[in-house]
Amino acid sequence: MKTFAEFYQESTGYVEGSIPPQFSKGNVKLIPACGSDSIIYFDGRYSLNHCINLANEYMIKNKFKGFKIHKGDLRSNHIIFSTVNSIKKRNRK
Repeated sequence: MKTFAEFYQESTGYVEGSIPPQFSKGNVKLIPACGSDSIIYFDGRYSLNHCINLANEYMIKNKFKGFKIHKGDLRSNHIIFSTVNSIKKRNRK
């Protein structure tokens, strides 16, 4: 079983159905990041706390807005830790 972190970034804030395209800060959401830097794999012997610390350092270094730690493979996995929900609440204030 693999343990990995999936990182999130902010969307553009596109207002759905708007023609011409309009963007609003109220519509900004956290979405999965793209590219090879958006997922990092951990050694299976690492504890959850160690994975969280490594993911947090990586998130800050690469200017992501949140992450989820998964355990399993890419098709069927379980989220075992997430910062995404707490970040959404902090951004709304």
